Amino acid sequence: MAALLEQEARTIPRITITQPVEANAVFAAIPREHLEPLQQEYFFYVWDEDRSIVRWMTSFDTTEEDIAGFITLLRKAGDH
Repeated sequence: MAALLEQEARTIPRITITQPVEANAVFAAIPREHLEPLQQEYFFYVWDEDRSIVRWMTSFDTTEEDIAGFITLLRKAGDH
């Protein structure tokens, strides 16, 4: 599912994947204004506050619907 998350996140302007996705983690640079709306709905770590890099994790029970919901919210965060 991390590969799907990476693939979908790459389609969103101002989102940059910063590390190769090799397992279940996706590291991305996102605009700071995206943080609050996303963290109200999803838990994730801000990996590097200075560069606004976050770490998104998937697991064995992450579904395509989970990814779709997150990506939808990520797109909406960019609309504000």
